[in-house]
Amino acid sequence: MLARPITTILCDLDGTLIDSRRDIALAFQYALRCVVEGALPDETAIAQHIGKPLAHMAGELGYPLSPAQLTIFLDTYRSRYAAFCAHHTRPYPGVTTTLHALSSLTFGVVTTKAQEQAEMVLRQLQLASFFPHIQGWVPGLQLKPAPDAIIAALVALRCAPQQALMVGDTTADILAGKAAGLKTCAVTYGFGNLEELQHCQPDYVIDTFSDLVRLVEAPEQSCAREL
Repeated sequence: MLARPITTILCDLDGTLIDSRRDIALAFQYALRCVVEGALPDETAIAQHIGKPLAHMAGELGYPLSPAQLTIFLDTYRSRYAAFCAHHTRPYPGVTTTLHALSSLTFGVVTTKAQEQAEMVLRQLQLASFFPHIQGWVPGLQLKPAPDAIIAALVALRCAPQQALMVGDTTADILAGKAAGLKTCAVTYGFGNLEELQHCQPDYVIDTFSDLVRLVEAPEQSCAREL
């Protein structure tokens, strides 16, 4: 049962609110092609690493980049993604209706996406107005699974950790939420691996974003799985 009172829900972006895998993968492949030769990772392989810093994604996919290559890669990716960030990307089913249904609560976004990219894609998908605070990556901010970005969002929203729930699709989301003192909720439809998520022991697991409504408003009837 969800502890009361929950006043604030913090959401990861990619893999939780929006299905952005194709636009990210296409921009990633385009940028990588500018600095390496040979075969490129496919969309499925790239999607397994979404949510990590781009340099880490490249390295874990088998493309360690020199500092000069990394600069070109990042600049190219940002330019390409800015031009096509919402070409294929859509909110997951139930996201918009759930945000409307829970409009009495405060929602925030906490993402590893660069700040301007996060704001841009949310504006283009007409989701930005639901979020009084969008916490993307800015220089000097330690990324999830460190709790720093979540703490920054809580400060901006003037919310205590005990009144907030962190919702995300990766282990980094769950670990960051726990480290910041929040209840955590893993979603099964995103980019994360369910077994790895369960190993992090989130407080709840949901199969659709719409499940948040019953979890928050009527936990005794919720279809969320409490771990």
